[in-house]
Amino acid sequence: MSRPVTVRSINDVTAEPTNHGALKKVLVRHADVDAPLMFLNEVYVAPGEDLKSHSHYDMEEIFYFLEGEGVMRVEEEDHPVAPGVSFVMPARVEHYLKNTGATSMRFICFGVKERAAVKEWADSRA
Repeated sequence: MSRPVTVRSINDVTAEPTNHGALKKVLVRHADVDAPLMFLNEVYVAPGEDLKSHSHYDMEEIFYFLEGEGVMRVEEEDHPVAPGVSFVMPARVEHYLKNTGATSMRFICFGVKERAAVKEWADSRA
């Protein structure tokens, strides 16, 4: 084995602010892996709270909603959010999330470098 296995419980991870609003627990950071995964987070959005509109230059972002209700705006189009709904957000696509429900929203989110960036990364390691 080239490096030790990392084992982490969500109960042992401290919540921290995201760059766009809300709180997150970072389960995996880019430095933890030798792969194009950038992060794996569990995110918590309070009722009425939002994550500011943003995009990522060379990273795709995947969302999977576990609890709560809201709206995900993708560029100019609104999509309902509820448990069991997922989004795969391509790089450079503007997106915004708002919890419109009466309870906390909880979701899993992870970022992966887009294919061209992964190729650059792989070539740099060859």
